[in-house]
Amino acid sequence: MNLPASTTAIGVPPYGGWRRHFARPSGVLGHLAGHLMALRNKERSWWVLPMLEIHDSDRVLEVGFGPGVDIRRVSEIAVHGKVTGIDHSEAMVEQARARNKRAIQAGRVELQLGPAAELPFADASFDKAFSINVAQFWPDPVVAMREIHRVLRAGGRVAIAVQPRSKGANERTAREMGKVLTESLKSAGFTQVRMESKKIKPVSVVCAIGVK
Repeated sequence: MNLPASTTAIGVPPYGGWRRHFARPSGVLGHLAGHLMALRNKERSWWVLPMLEIHDSDRVLEVGFGPGVDIRRVSEIAVHGKVTGIDHSEAMVEQARARNKRAIQAGRVELQLGPAAELPFADASFDKAFSINVAQFWPDPVVAMREIHRVLRAGGRVAIAVQPRSKGANERTAREMGKVLTESLKSAGFTQVRMESKKIKPVSVVCAIGVK
């Protein structure tokens, strides 16, 4: 896909103004953006998460956990496993730790600050991995997906979902995003790659799924 020079590697225009607080939340506005994300994204998450087929003993990684709502949701499924998250926003790490305090204290959840392109985990550390509405902010999505591939065990499953929310985004934007996500997963070494979509206002969500 030929993308305009003004777009990022994954094909989403750079975010400015208020939207930048969804790319890397910081300060008071970043905390407010986190609370807004926590309130708005339930339907999208409950569509994506079942596609991972999470079991109660799975080790699960979320890349870009934001306010930590999906970390909590997954920890309530993988009750005998462990849920680990990484996010590059200090504000979101703080918010997610507060939201998952009990599970962290119990050793079932671990949250770290860091970039998707350099995951601080050993090879084959996880059974499942996912990222929801974060991949559009990665400077080089294939690099991040290769890192996810590295830390998944053989046979591990990944789901990368995006609901385009840039100015002017429409159903064509979503379809093109789905193509970029699936091609990026293939380039990162994943197999059995497929794309699913769901109509959720204002624009459909697309999810690329792959197996290591």
